[in-house]
Amino acid sequence: MRFRKDINGLRGVAVALVALFHFQTPGFNGGFIGVDVFFVISGYLMTAIVVSRLDKDRFSLWDFYVARFTRIVPALASLAAVLMVFGWFYLDPHAYKILAEHSGAALTFISNFVFWREAGYFDASSQSKWLLHTWSLAVEWQFYIIYPIILMLGARLFGNKRGVFQVLLVLMGLVSFALDPIIARNHAEANFFLLPTRAWEMVAGGLVMLNAERFKFAPRMANTLQAIGLIAILVSGLFFTEAFDWPGVMTLVPVLGAALVILSAANDSPFSNFVPVQALGRWSYSIYLWHWPLTVLIHYLDLPSHHPLVIAGGLALSILLGFLSYELIERRAAGLRDRFGLRGVGTLATAPIAVVLACTAVTFANGAAARLPNQVKLVAAASTDVDPRRTECLTNSLQRMVEGSGDIGCKYGTSAKVGAIVWGDSHGNAVIPGVVTAAAASNDSVMFFGTSGCPPFLGASRFDKHTEGPCRFFAQRVNDEIRQFPATVPVIVVARFSAYVDGKTDSVDPTILIGYNGERPLTDLAQRRTRYASFLTKDLCALAQSRPVYVLMPIPEMNRDVPSYLAKSLILGKHPDDVSISESAYYQRNALARAAIGEAAASCGVKTLDPVPYLCHDGRCFGSDALMPLYIDGDHLSERGSQRLSPLFRPIFDAS
Repeated sequence: MRFRKDINGLRGVAVALVALFHFQTPGFNGGFIGVDVFFVISGYLMTAIVVSRLDKDRFSLWDFYVARFTRIVPALASLAAVLMVFGWFYLDPHAYKILAEHSGAALTFISNFVFWREAGYFDASSQSKWLLHTWSLAVEWQFYIIYPIILMLGARLFGNKRGVFQVLLVLMGLVSFALDPIIARNHAEANFFLLPTRAWEMVAGGLVMLNAERFKFAPRMANTLQAIGLIAILVSGLFFTEAFDWPGVMTLVPVLGAALVILSAANDSPFSNFVPVQALGRWSYSIYLWHWPLTVLIHYLDLPSHHPLVIAGGLALSILLGFLSYELIERRAAGLRDRFGLRGVGTLATAPIAVVLACTAVTFANGAAARLPNQVKLVAAASTDVDPRRTECLTNSLQRMVEGSGDIGCKYGTSAKVGAIVWGDSHGNAVIPGVVTAAAASNDSVMFFGTSGCPPFLGASRFDKHTEGPCRFFAQRVNDEIRQFPATVPVIVVARFSAYVDGKTDSVDPTILIGYNGERPLTDLAQRRTRYASFLTKDLCALAQSRPVYVLMPIPEMNRDVPSYLAKSLILGKHPDDVSISESAYYQRNALARAAIGEAAASCGVKTLDPVPYLCHDGRCFGSDALMPLYIDGDHLSERGSQRLSPLFRPIFDAS
């Protein structure tokens, strides 16, 4: 197949858009569409390889897989190896274990499944996942495995004819495209990460290849069509946003734009002969590999990610590393296979196998903590200093309700007497150790009801993009369960109150805001805040009609992941201060929630519990003490931090 400068240039545009987007370059809000352009190109090229050889009865599945291995794996293995070496010296055990798991998943091309399954409430930020971008390589590799087999079977069963391939591709494309709206509305993460809803983009490239001979354009018309396709891609990259379902109907714009560029075959246009774009196209795969870890490095080093010099430096370094990777690894790997054949492929395979084995060892060693000073190990270990029953009692409680497979609550303690009920979200589970300690002093047990991200309010509705989540139904079930306890047993309500009206501290997360009784959250901030305050007060008062109610005022939220920040600072040889925020920032963040809870206390006898005296002093609220974290992240107390609140809960059990 002759070299297509237009396709190579299209690669350059795609990788440029992705890099500009990931480095948060102003204006490129839709740069993520570059991945979709890559998918179209892959579909075209793979179809051309498979069909042209099937036509000549010379197609070898083994040769096809070996060629894809040689093209993709050596550079990827080199990146993973560099990151693992970097992590040995500069990552805490928890972060290093995650990197090892992700590296192994990337090299076995299952990382899209891993990142899909990790999309949960306690998931690490995307800015700490060094190999997050490899999800697209996993999707492509899975396509490479299945696609040629389908074409081979079609040729054997129905004849080696273009018409047969056309029908197969149309059927695959239609089924895949039809899955998008269905899966997007119920499983948005699966829609984004998995092959079934992405396959139609690669099929689109395949259909262009099968029909290209029918379209032969004069140079002027070819240049015009190429320009139209490029405009569609650039408009998408500039004006599309992550608010769209992706992939979805809007994905047709960049996909059809890429298809039109390829179909026009304007190999001698000004665009196709533009030297910088050709260079980016040649190095595009390696640039793609290296650019994302650089964005994570910027976050790791706490550099100002929006600063023009940081953005420019990140882009320039991505190109430089992409060039070096292309020259030193990609080209040499191809030459090794061509020169030594199977023996050369075996040599190439040793690197990824060695990296995977090293990743496995690090994973089983829980991040190889022995390599680090003792203080770093102690600080990093705070990220796992949680209620030992968190998975059972918090993460899986909702699943038990949906499946009807057991009680949704958990009893803590051996005493038959339940001294109090804690109803909360993940913040409620975070304080459970301190509550249990207070209860044990009175020989009482504690019942906990809660699940991640669901507020302990009757009628509160959480939504994703399209559908209402189960929070409202879970709250009703909890309310029914609580009624089974004597009216003298108090309820302690604990929640991340302010997040449900104003979003998380680092961003307004639309999936954490709440509506009421199946209604979506109000978009107007002032109206949303007014309604929330009224709802919170009335809900607490309604609960207080049947039993004593205590409400823990909001826990201070730190502005960073406490264990990760402290461990990283110590590893880098810095001398950090304890993590803290000002008390004024705490009161400003939580003014609405504290006022609404205070109103409930004044009007219907709800009793308040204030964590500020136990976590704050000298005008600041602390996330660590003598560099020992009191939080497992930026807002959930660790078991150590929770124990600080035990004296706050003790009077509840004394009274009972």
